[in-house]
Order: sequence, then C-alpha cells, then structure tokens
Amino acid sequence: MSDIYNAPQAELAADEVNSANMGSIPKALAGDYQVNVGDTISEAWARTKGNKGTVWLGVLLYLVAYIGISVVATMITGQSITDPDANQGVGAIISNLIIVAASAPLGAGMMMIGVKIARDEQVSGTEVFAHFDKILPLAVCMILTYLLVTLGFILLVLPGIYLMVGYCMSIPLIVDKNMGPWQALETSRKAVTKHWFPVFGFLIVMLLLYVAGFLALLIGLIWAIPTLAIAYGVLYRNMFGGAESNPEV
Repeated sequence: MSDIYNAPQAELAADEVNSANMGSIPKALAGDYQVNVGDTISEAWARTKGNKGTVWLGVLLYLVAYIGISVVATMITGQSITDPDANQGVGAIISNLIIVAASAPLGAGMMMIGVKIARDEQVSGTEVFAHFDKILPLAVCMILTYLLVTLGFILLVLPGIYLMVGYCMSIPLIVDKNMGPWQALETSRKAVTKHWFPVFGFLIVMLLLYVAGFLALLIGLIWAIPTLAIAYGVLYRNMFGGAESNPEV
C-alpha cells in the first residue's frame, strides 16, 4: 500500500487512545477514574491561558441576569427590594422559588463553560443562557439537592456532608447527558462515592483557593475563578467524558 494511507491510520489510532482515556458514565459508576488534585489544578491553570475572558464574561452575565431575575421575582410577588429582611410568608417563599428556578440554567451554563474548556470545545460566555430549555429538570434538581442535604444535616450532619459532595456533578449531567433530575443526582452520587474522600479533598482545595484569591485584595480572584471553573470541568471530564446520549443507570 502507498504511504498516503499511513497518516490517517495513525491519526485514527491516536483518536482511539484518547477516547479510551476519556471518562464515561459506565467508567464513572465503576470508579474507573482518578482524582489527582495537583494534576487537575495544574491542567486547569494551564487552560486559563486564552480562556480567562470567556469565564469572566460568563460570570458577569450570570451576575447581571441573577440580579435581574431577583428584582423581577421580588416585584411580582410584592416583596420589598430595599428591605429584604421584611420579606416573609408565602410571598417570600414564592419569590425564592422563582429565583431558584430561573437561575438554575444560569448556574448550569457557568459549569458547562468550565467543562467545555476542559474538553477543548468551542464555548463563549453566553453559554450561561444556553440551557433554559432544561429549566424544569435543573430547578427540580436544585430543590431536591437542597431538601436532601438539609435533611442529611438534620440527621447527625455527616449524611448531609456525604450528599453535598455526592451530588456535586448532578447539574452538568442534566444538560450534558440529558438526564432527569433524580437520575442525575443518583449517577453523581454513585460515581463520587467510589472516590468520595478524594473528591471531598478536591472541593476543600477549591474552597481554599477561592478564599486565598478573595483575601489577596480580590485581585487573586482574576486568576482563581477561571482556574477553579476549569478545574471543576477537568474533574467532570475525567469522570464522565464527552457529551453523549443518556444510557440507563
């Protein structure tokens, strides 16, 4: 055979190797992934080059949209904008539910910015507005997470900590894998449970880096927030891989 056929074959072999090294739902559920905090943060830091603007645009759009949603929800439920402490009763509950439901896709979009950067996919800051078609399952997922984690904290605290960590990957599973709320929560919990303590350690390091950036006269957040957003995306990629159809869990 001519050498003209050798390059495509080599590229195909390389693609197969890269695909094999990617995470997937079956691999994640089997615990077939690694949580190396140092390597994850290092890769995320390297990937901030050329992507800080994308993350920060997403953050700014998220904040503007969240404030707008909060103001509208407060007004239509007859609550006070200037004195939030005076908001009580059914109106305050409805207002909070509207804010949770309407802002859930914004949070999913922020997470997916980090995920897509980690997977070398095209993404812009406007990703925060890309998932309003999933507003119902995302809102239900957030409400279930809040209720279950709160119940867990009431039951001797430790179950709440376990669930809070276990559910940390549920939101991107809904928009990236087209899962329902409960399926996403259980898939995240079952996968994280395989390496619960390393994931817990990863989240603690994320929190400490955020606090360090905040304490550095806020200037450190310029680098910390993009790094942390992408680090979350790297861990998600290592666990669940690329976008794919939803298999039964």
